[in-house]
Amino acid sequence: MSGQAMMLFGFPAIVGVTAGYASGGRLGGLVATRLRALWLVWLAGAMQMAEYTTSRIDGRPGQALRSVLLATAFVTVLGWLLVNLRGRSRLLKTAASTALAGGLLNGMAIALNGRMPYSPAAAAAAGIPPGQETAKNIAAAHGSRLTLLGDFIPVPPVHAVISIGDILITLGAAVVIATAMHQPTPQHIKEARNDSNQQRTAPDDSAVHCGDLRPTSLHHRSPRLDRRLRPHPERRPT
Repeated sequence: MSGQAMMLFGFPAIVGVTAGYASGGRLGGLVATRLRALWLVWLAGAMQMAEYTTSRIDGRPGQALRSVLLATAFVTVLGWLLVNLRGRSRLLKTAASTALAGGLLNGMAIALNGRMPYSPAAAAAAGIPPGQETAKNIAAAHGSRLTLLGDFIPVPPVHAVISIGDILITLGAAVVIATAMHQPTPQHIKEARNDSNQQRTAPDDSAVHCGDLRPTSLHHRSPRLDRRLRPHPERRPT
């Protein structure tokens, strides 16, 4: 279901970038966001690709293999999020947790059914031909479990059927992108450091240094201070 992939990847990026610009963020903040342990992302992607290759394995062996690959991918993504959420803002952590919760709901439906069950009625409403099956999707039947967590929400414009978990993933990813766009860029950090250095090295106007006394400064003395500075006349004996 290519439309579903568009909803999970393309839509969050578009919404997140638009919301980031609307709230005063910049794309440079997103680019400058430092990500750790990217190899975990590649490992999770490899697990997903391996799951697609198991579509021809039917029965319990295929279901067990797909469940293992799915669990491995989920744990890998969870570990990557835990590594990268340290020291982040509360909003960013909440958004990432929302996306993770959506992935968990999808994972539960897939683990119990071997593949993600989808509603045939919803698929028909979205313009998808009946009887479609992929390595990750299968039409819901009488014996399907947790069908409410499956794909039962039709999206006709992109010919896709999505789940509650997909919605949480989309919203969470969009907020993560919008929030990351408010991260300080290297240029802003450099300017802040320069301003701080200038404040530390700026001369103090209230301090008095040697050589600062000029004749013009005598005009600013008060009359009382001027009388104190005059020498007292010597008293002569009468």
